Amino acid sequence: MASLKLNINTVSSNAVITSDIVDIVNWKAGQITGTSANLVTSTTTDANASQLIDSNVNFNSPTAQVLIGDKVINIANSSVTTVTGIVNDTTLSLTDDIIDAGVAYSIGVPSDSGQVYSATPTDFGINSYFTPDMAGSIIVNTTDTTKTTILEVINSNRIQTAITTEDYGLAKAFTVHTPSSNYPGYALYVSTSASISAIAATYVSFKVLTVDGDITTFTNFPIGTVLPVQVKRVFTTGLAGTPVFVAIV
Repeated sequence: MASLKLNINTVSSNAVITSDIVDIVNWKAGQITGTSANLVTSTTTDANASQLIDSNVNFNSPTAQVLIGDKVINIANSSVTTVTGIVNDTTLSLTDDIIDAGVAYSIGVPSDSGQVYSATPTDFGINSYFTPDMAGSIIVNTTDTTKTTILEVINSNRIQTAITTEDYGLAKAFTVHTPSSNYPGYALYVSTSASISAIAATYVSFKVLTVDGDITTFTNFPIGTVLPVQVKRVFTTGLAGTPVFVAIV
């Protein structure tokens, strides 16, 4: 079992998002921030059956490149269809004929795809784009308090996450962190979201992955206590008693 970690010179702490597959985020490592968005919001300039034509945009733009499978929304009536082909810079082929001339529309990443598009992801204010070396990093949806890993950097403004069934939606704030292997492990302070006056919340149960690779379940663990092992992950499965965790380094 991993060693005790109760350093009196501990200087940093952060709330833990539980996950069955992703380790605790190394919040001190390199970080990208951004907000999910539509690739295009505009109004069509011409009409053709099952096509979207807009001479005011470039669907092959390096920073807002439309891909086959992206969703197209008719803003006026909320109908939705899918991009089936990129005819040229100003014309798209669609699954359904829902877009006429003069119609306001938006184009976004496919629903429930786990893809994230951001117009200006920012790396410490230096770069406004994703880079290929971010594959494998942890992405935290700070709006919904979820996290997963990045499978692929599709282009400078779009990534594919490991949760391919998730619809990231619009205006979801996120951070991208380099893998947490820079830290061997974290001390874990255990609390609860229940009222302090609730006797039933005095103890909680949870499962952790230690730095030695052990998966250990702590049952009836007293809240207000630091776990006596260094951990890499706190699992979502097995939580009991509404526990809340803080990682400490």
